[in-house]
Amino acid sequence: MSSTPNTPLRLAITRELPINDQVRTLRFCYSACVIDGHCLGWLPAVAYDNYHLKGRIVVLFNNDDLVGFCLHSDDGFELRCLQVWVRRDARLILHGRALVDWLNNSAHEKGLKNLRLWCAVDLEANFFWQALGFTYTCWRWGRTVNGRRHALWRRPVTPPFEPHPQSVWQPPTALAPPTPRLSLQDLWREVETTPQARQPTALALPAAD
Repeated sequence: MSSTPNTPLRLAITRELPINDQVRTLRFCYSACVIDGHCLGWLPAVAYDNYHLKGRIVVLFNNDDLVGFCLHSDDGFELRCLQVWVRRDARLILHGRALVDWLNNSAHEKGLKNLRLWCAVDLEANFFWQALGFTYTCWRWGRTVNGRRHALWRRPVTPPFEPHPQSVWQPPTALAPPTPRLSLQDLWREVETTPQARQPTALALPAAD
């Protein structure tokens, strides 16, 4: 479990929590697809259980309140953000940023080069990824019958900040130089002029690979 001085936020790998908290956090993860399935896509409970056993789910607490989680994997070169979710009534930039900072630091420890994720181009979450320094790369079709286009976002892994205050708790511009903000219409136009990913991978989630 990790925390940041002078803040109520702490992060933990679900597998490392006491058993009662493991059950609680997994149920929280299960609820994400029910509440925001149109954004996250759908995963069966057994998929979360498998990622939990592999130590691939990280949860975020604000004081003792469970507010978000991220599901991730890696291929030896990039860390793949499969799902990043913050509870609807807790959607503050500091919560999402805390999860992304944890992913960055974990990737740095493993010697990985990039963070990457897929996000449906009609979601406002694209603004969040751009604000945190991710760059739009290409697109692919989702794997449902009425699949939407998904944008691929990438960001180089950076050394973790020691101490942390300027990492998790500063405005998004502290992590990357300001860039013009894409509107959803701008993103659609850019998607139209960039290549489609040739070999889409198995999951078609907004923050998935």
